[in-house]
Amino acid sequence: MALDASIGIAREATYGTPATTTEGYEGKADSWKTTREFIESVGFRAGMQTARADRRNIVNMGGEGELEVDLLDAGGASLLSSCFDSYDGGTDNGTGIRTHVFSTSANSAAPSFTAQMTRPTVEGTHVAYKHVGCMATEFSLTAEVESPVVLNVTFDFQDVSHTSNAGEFLAVDYPDEARPYDWTRTSITLKRADGSTAVFDANSFELTGELGLKTDRRFLRGNELKKKPVRNALPTYEGTLEGEFINGSVALYEAFIAGEVCSLVVDLEGLTPGTSVKLECPAIQFTGESPEAAVDELTVFNLPFRVLDPGVEGTPAIKATYVEPTPNYVPPAG
Repeated sequence: MALDASIGIAREATYGTPATTTEGYEGKADSWKTTREFIESVGFRAGMQTARADRRNIVNMGGEGELEVDLLDAGGASLLSSCFDSYDGGTDNGTGIRTHVFSTSANSAAPSFTAQMTRPTVEGTHVAYKHVGCMATEFSLTAEVESPVVLNVTFDFQDVSHTSNAGEFLAVDYPDEARPYDWTRTSITLKRADGSTAVFDANSFELTGELGLKTDRRFLRGNELKKKPVRNALPTYEGTLEGEFINGSVALYEAFIAGEVCSLVVDLEGLTPGTSVKLECPAIQFTGESPEAAVDELTVFNLPFRVLDPGVEGTPAIKATYVEPTPNYVPPAG
């Protein structure tokens, strides 16, 4: 059955060279699709009915895929590292808690990944599709009332191979225990330029990133595979807050029309003790809109925003801190 499918990713030491194991993620959709193009030759030739079968060459163009997951309080560090330019590698505090810090930067050191999507046939045979040279090109993080927190990452990949030989499958390692972050443990703090806190009853939040990578780096080198994507455009980070228009929200409307630079912090508290996620954006600017009244609803306030470089040396536009239990932690004796 479809729920018997699996997907795992792992960092590559070298772009396009497969990893040997993967970390399991509970994907919610399968969108990993390879792309093929045809080089076709048509010229004057008597008696042709249409393009000839021997005049079409097929070319491997790599492909794209998305990994959409409910963000869990364990095992999410690798996927988060694909979205950011810098990652500290994770540090342990000695008591079973590991802290990972990710941030944006002027230069990207984001790794490439191997992604194995294993799909079952109707008869129950499993076929593993191994995608190599996977680089994140965009992402979104969404929190909404009555829903889990969802992380969606879009990848470009260089090549894909497949096998139904179970001995050739990459091992998939899942966290021993993990719980999803959800709306009930999500809080948002907005501050204006003067440091005052702006009150806003948000019922949805979304942060998106367009990472500005050039992915079609193909050359006349006797090889159809593309080279590693590199940044060729300024990344763009945007978001949206939506909620009820309350008295305190007037200050945010005033910040919008004045073009004021505010700050945003999103805190997620995990159900597993000690776990958390914190997103810090020290400089955001609202791009609209006015509150909207309706005859059959409360007045709502939609606040799209742009994340900006704060212009302070050493301060990232976005910093994400992910705290999880240390895998395979063994408490010291005594």
